[in-house]
Amino acid sequence: MTILAFAHSKGGVGKSTLCLLIASELAQSGRRVLIIDADQKQQSCLQWIARCHLAGSRPNTLTGEIATKPEDLKRLLRSTDAEIILIDVQGSMNDLLIAAIVASDITLVPTKANVMEMVETVKLFDWAQTNLRRAPLHLVLNRVEGIDTNTAAFQDAVRMIREHQLPALSTFVRARKVYEQFARDAGSLERIGKDPSKSDQVTKARANIVSLIGDITAAISPPPTKDQAK
Repeated sequence: MTILAFAHSKGGVGKSTLCLLIASELAQSGRRVLIIDADQKQQSCLQWIARCHLAGSRPNTLTGEIATKPEDLKRLLRSTDAEIILIDVQGSMNDLLIAAIVASDITLVPTKANVMEMVETVKLFDWAQTNLRRAPLHLVLNRVEGIDTNTAAFQDAVRMIREHQLPALSTFVRARKVYEQFARDAGSLERIGKDPSKSDQVTKARANIVSLIGDITAAISPPPTKDQAK
């Protein structure tokens, strides 16, 4: 069982959509996936699952549950037969955020590439390192526009990542219209791609998410032993 958490100290960073994109792509590959919605205010993931169920688009191997307190989270983690669990946490510092981080194999921290967002992100990493017995946080640059990488704001954000030595995944997630369509009730990017006018966009979008999943897998894989390295 692999546990991924999606967390930030503030809302509006795109963590729920990113959680759903990864969960959907994993479920489309046949993995048994459980999303635990621990965002007590928004419950965006559960609402998406409900919309997809009504639309007949929910991947068969993807299910959802809600956790309103750490005890709920622990119970769900003990009782599930899912291969991969994704935990979406409310954008604030609370007990559920702590429980999700500690339970996870990796906690993804989606962040936009600007100084204002990065300041808050640095605070979260510093807090986790100081206060938690384990803090497997990895930053993901999210909603990156095509022009962003050439801007001073983007370069300033990258500089902050390096200065504070934040562990960051190498793949960043582009801002894409098909991600917005997916977030309504599409169920999967593959389903959107059946529309010939969207096929090329979806191919690029799925490649983006698959690349990120590859980064996640590499980040949580144990380092090779001396014999394996030979």
